[in-house]
Amino acid sequence: MTHLLVGFPFSKAIWHEVLSWIRSTVSPPAGEGDFMDWWLQASSSTPRALRKGTSSLIMLTAWWIWKQRNAVVFDNAPPNLSVLLGTIRSEARSWAAAGAAGLRALLPVAP
Repeated sequence: MTHLLVGFPFSKAIWHEVLSWIRSTVSPPAGEGDFMDWWLQASSSTPRALRKGTSSLIMLTAWWIWKQRNAVVFDNAPPNLSVLLGTIRSEARSWAAAGAAGLRALLPVAP
């Protein structure tokens, strides 16, 4: 699981892009450590008002990395960084619109 979520180059790129999108000061996972350790560190180093949203976005991103992996393995889908990033952004906005206030506070205003 750690390799898939933080060690795989595709996943590293996704984390970098997602964290850049929200202008987070949290560093993307390094790939050597445990995913949960990084998640806890990322959450605790985020300003208190943004912690809930940060955790929601981490869960959402991990879920979509997992779904992308399954599509590649079981459906022979090609991995596509820009498509997955668009999906994560769209899903995050949907969660925010559905009432995830912490996530809504974290997301940049859509153009």
